[in-house]
Amino acid sequence: MPQSLTELIESITMDAYGTDEQLSAFLTVFDEEVEVPSPAVVLDVAVEVLGFDLEGDERRGLVAQCRRESGRPGVISLADARFESGTVAAWLHSAYRTWLGLAPFPARRPAGWAWPEP
Repeated sequence: MPQSLTELIESITMDAYGTDEQLSAFLTVFDEEVEVPSPAVVLDVAVEVLGFDLEGDERRGLVAQCRRESGRPGVISLADARFESGTVAAWLHSAYRTWLGLAPFPARRPAGWAWPEP
């Protein structure tokens, strides 16, 4: 069970070769492990993340389908979302931002989260 961001990234990308496969591996983990809707903040605006996708552009990376409090939908770069620290979403997001070469937002490994299953 990965205890650090480095170990988590290694676990996610272990059998993925090239950027496309690694993005797909991150997408799979987000889809399987993050409960949606999930609250997040983008540029100080509260949103609900409704799902994740890879639109086929490696340069953009993963995206998140979001809904603002007003109900207005949108799609953003997943790297721009900020999830509540201590959640699975925040922990995976920190690994994703680290993998992208960006500074991770504050996060810690969620207590009791066992991924991958032993």
